[in-house]
Amino acid sequence: MKYKSWIWPYFKTYKYRIFSILLLSLLTIGSACALMFTSGYLISASSLRPETILLVYVPIVLVRTFGLSRAAFRYAERLVSHDFILRILAKMRTRLYHLIEPLIATSRYQTGDVLGVLAEDIESLQDLFLRTILPTISAVILYVISIVALGFFSLKFACLIALYLFLLVVVMPLFSLWHMKAANQRYKSSKAQLYAKVTDGFLGVADWVLSGQQQSFFHSYDKTENELDGMGRKLKLWTYYRELFGQLIVAGLIVTMIWFGASLFADKELAGVFIAAFILVVFPLSEALLPVSNAVEKIPQFEESLNRVQEMEKNWEYVNEKKKHTLSLPYKGSWNSVRLKVEHVSFRYSNEEDSVIHDLSFQVEQGKKIAILGKSGAGKSTLLKLLQGSLTPTEGTVQLNGQSVAEFREDVPKLISVLNQNPYLFNTSVANNLLLANEEATKEEVIEAMKQVNMHSLVEGLHQGYQTPMLETGQRFSGGERQRIALARVLLQHTPIVMLDEPTAGLDAMTEKRLLSTIFETLQDKTLIWVTHNLVGMEKMDEILFLQDGKIAIRGRHDELLATNSHYQKLYELDHPAKSL
Repeated sequence: MKYKSWIWPYFKTYKYRIFSILLLSLLTIGSACALMFTSGYLISASSLRPETILLVYVPIVLVRTFGLSRAAFRYAERLVSHDFILRILAKMRTRLYHLIEPLIATSRYQTGDVLGVLAEDIESLQDLFLRTILPTISAVILYVISIVALGFFSLKFACLIALYLFLLVVVMPLFSLWHMKAANQRYKSSKAQLYAKVTDGFLGVADWVLSGQQQSFFHSYDKTENELDGMGRKLKLWTYYRELFGQLIVAGLIVTMIWFGASLFADKELAGVFIAAFILVVFPLSEALLPVSNAVEKIPQFEESLNRVQEMEKNWEYVNEKKKHTLSLPYKGSWNSVRLKVEHVSFRYSNEEDSVIHDLSFQVEQGKKIAILGKSGAGKSTLLKLLQGSLTPTEGTVQLNGQSVAEFREDVPKLISVLNQNPYLFNTSVANNLLLANEEATKEEVIEAMKQVNMHSLVEGLHQGYQTPMLETGQRFSGGERQRIALARVLLQHTPIVMLDEPTAGLDAMTEKRLLSTIFETLQDKTLIWVTHNLVGMEKMDEILFLQDGKIAIRGRHDELLATNSHYQKLYELDHPAKSL
């Protein structure tokens, strides 16, 4: 089965709980049916004015018994079913996290896609168990038991009810599934797109505002949301009509049963006291069987969720297969000096025809500092992923001390740390955010790192000190302060190579200057690979590589290029308009 890894393992693990849920569900509905049947019999028998109360004493006791048992079984069923669902939900989320975590760097998943899978799709899988699989199994079992039980009283009555209930249990659900399959799939896909837009808006709010494109974003978001609302209204309208049709079937069943029961009574094939009893049984039965149509109708939405989860699992299997060939990193001391070599590297994304990187070659010795320049789309960020081993070159190799960087996989963070333009800071304390880089770091090491980036006094002066919550994405601090905290996190990693992915983007000139000064001061003994789009601080670099269309268009030291390369001179003038060449 296509999705067996996300369904059947949980049935095997929790088979006794599932059996308990089904049993309690059947006992609940059985008690409700018995309550209505006994009540109908009691009403009819009492209307005949029995000679003594003892003739209806047993039905009176049974009404009380079934009334209490129905409530007790319902409570127990809800308790066990929710315990089961919460258990598998916890396992699913943990499993999904372990799938996603190694894929973040090696894939092109957007934050919104990941959020949609973790929140929406996992919730859908919860509903798959709670509102589709278990209720459908319960309904089918109940259907069979009900017909067999009624057959003991009247075979004709049982056949009549079987025909009507067949419409509720089989015909309506299959018709709903066929009629609404495409609409449910479109609704689920649009909801996933909305998740992506929400995260784009939240995490990129500064970019939208600075670029003046916020109205364009609002228009795009409103369009997607309105489309989703329109689909939702159509689904609700169909649900209304489907439920109305289901109620009409139930009403038709009741009217037919009254007429059929009267004819059986006239032919002396059925005692009159059972007519009301049989009719009242229809109400709890229909209450249990009507939701089956809604449960089956949602299968396309569950398929969409399972497809996305399955896709991540396939990507994880691909990455995991490569890990089998991974080399283990020797002890830390032997890797204090690392030589990075890029040899004839080209790269093309699988869904694109043109290469992003074309035949790049360069070498970086330990302690050397190089800058990689280029406009947006030149391939700078892709090159960084190649250097980290997150992407595998289409041609050529990226080596660390003569070994392919892809072979280290899990150990790459021990060799290379990254400071990017939007370092993620979690909604927890300052100390916890710093310890993410090195869980074994002592309090003294944390304080020393914060002193190096000139943040210790500021944090220590806060009311809760290092236990101060940073709020979502570190919003308690300014942009420059967040970058300094992220830099302290880099220092705690103790890696020989540090990559800077435009860490000063979005900062004002003064803050940028101070941050760069701190970076060069604290990382002076590290190999530095700095990706940027401007030329501020280039005089501190040992070599500059200017990328254009994935190729090295300009290469050299700052003073050499400033003296000999006219294109570099023009770029420098744009970033330093006040200086004269």
